[in-house]
Amino acid sequence: MGARTAGYVAAAALSLATASIAGATQARAPIPGTEGCVGCHSGPAEKSYALSKHGVIARLEAGRTRAGAPPRAPTCVTCHPSQARRPATPHHDNPRARERARAAATATCGDCHAPRYVAVQLDAAARSLAIGEMKRREAQALVESARGDADPTASARIETLYASLVATDLRSLRLGLGHQSPDDQWWLGQAALDGSLLRIKGALSEARRDAARSAAAAR
Repeated sequence: MGARTAGYVAAAALSLATASIAGATQARAPIPGTEGCVGCHSGPAEKSYALSKHGVIARLEAGRTRAGAPPRAPTCVTCHPSQARRPATPHHDNPRARERARAAATATCGDCHAPRYVAVQLDAAARSLAIGEMKRREAQALVESARGDADPTASARIETLYASLVATDLRSLRLGLGHQSPDDQWWLGQAALDGSLLRIKGALSEARRDAARSAAAAR
């Protein structure tokens, strides 16, 4: 078995293992340390953390840590202290506040990990997000083309596909990179972005064919 194949097998095994934990997470109480957050951040954000390496450790270690001992894995409050102190602040709507929150979150990585490891992970996340943004820009260009090439119904459908790409696929990628969650980075992130982009291309091609047939029939 080659190194690349072995990597795919390992990733698939991790995905299956964490998926079973995610199913159990949905059926049981929130992971200790996340109870005050999941009221507003349940759904994709909660699941992304549960599937991450930190979330898996936190779930497995629940109830095993001695009283007063620090947990082995960070929880929401560990990496998002400013939001935990002021949960009603709409930090995600303010770019400057969002950047400060992101800087504070990444600064906590060094509490457990070596600076070089943190730098490598942050660089990899930046590259992956740049790829995701490249796919989003390509999709956006297709949407703009559809406004001129497709009829209103087809154009509206393409815009709906684009909205889903941004709200679901790109968000999953961001969550996966922030939480170090393999499923959200790849299966629900990059792979889902590829699928959505292909569906947009297919819908635009179909709309252009329909427009060409209609124009030919009208001659």
